[in-house]
Amino acid sequence: MDTRMRSNNVLSKALQCIKPEIRALAGYTAPPQGTVVAKLNQNENPYDLPEEWKMAIFKQMQQIKWPLYPEYNPGSLKNRLARRFDINENQILLGHGSNQLLYLIGTSVINPGDRVIITPPTFSLFDLAIRISQGNIVNIAKQSNFSLDMDTLVPAVKTAKLILLCSPDNPTGTVIALDQLIEILKKSSGLVLWDEAYVEFGGKSALNLLNAYPNLIISRTFSKAFGMAGLRLGHLIAHPDIIRELQKANIPYNVNLFTLMTANYLLDHQEWMESHVKKIIRDRKKLFDQMQKIPQIKPYHSEANFILFETADKHKTFEALKSRGILIRDVGNKPPLDHCLRVTVGTPDENKAFLEAIRNIV
Repeated sequence: MDTRMRSNNVLSKALQCIKPEIRALAGYTAPPQGTVVAKLNQNENPYDLPEEWKMAIFKQMQQIKWPLYPEYNPGSLKNRLARRFDINENQILLGHGSNQLLYLIGTSVINPGDRVIITPPTFSLFDLAIRISQGNIVNIAKQSNFSLDMDTLVPAVKTAKLILLCSPDNPTGTVIALDQLIEILKKSSGLVLWDEAYVEFGGKSALNLLNAYPNLIISRTFSKAFGMAGLRLGHLIAHPDIIRELQKANIPYNVNLFTLMTANYLLDHQEWMESHVKKIIRDRKKLFDQMQKIPQIKPYHSEANFILFETADKHKTFEALKSRGILIRDVGNKPPLDHCLRVTVGTPDENKAFLEAIRNIV
């Protein structure tokens, strides 16, 4: 047997060591970007931090010792978050982005075969994280207007170990009413994860429900409103006993020094975030109004920092925009999103470039 054949045989056996559930996955993808005129494909905040703030944070970084681990359970950041949300520090768990914390919930809660309810169309990583944990996914599709099918959902939650909800939802931009969440919490025998990644842009937070419903876990992120997508910081908010158990399985030291320092700085200057959120909301309305005037596309009302829209030939539209340096997101090929694309609300110049390009294309 020659060396190449032997190597291939070893590799084949090594691959069999990977769980079949993992090998069967397509995985998360982020297509190459190419030339970029307007990056409107990942729901990022289009506004960077002021240069003087960056310099102030860099100066602070110069004054600390980089060889040392960051604080294990960062008290200063948790204290600021607790004051912001009017909760206790022991109700907060920090992570390397809210996506890492979603995976933490999957590994901490789900045994192979456990029933997990997802309400598509919704955040794509819900499905991926649960498949990796070998959960039994029960898809209860939203109605044609992207609202929850409560008649089907409420009976189903009684036998589910975990229910995953997002409000405002991604990629639709729709919100779930808190009275619907309350009904689900009351009937559920398991945990309910309520993802508030986009709540600063619309919808209502479920923070006030935490005391009454200890099976509620709220997920938050610094990636969107705070503009920290590149630094990766998320947090879970729940009953102290739930947080204590999840902490045991969380990756130690998973929030780096620079991220912690930047988050603390921004929480001391929240007016920056609030002013830019207001601007994005105003620009979202302007963008939606202009998109409504284009007869060949159908935009959907959004409470997030993006807009979902339909177009007859979405592949042609997507590629034509990309060739012009306008990056948006193809949200899938399954109904009801098989004709849909998603565009992030960018700066006024980026929104203008998108509108001019799509008018020419369609």
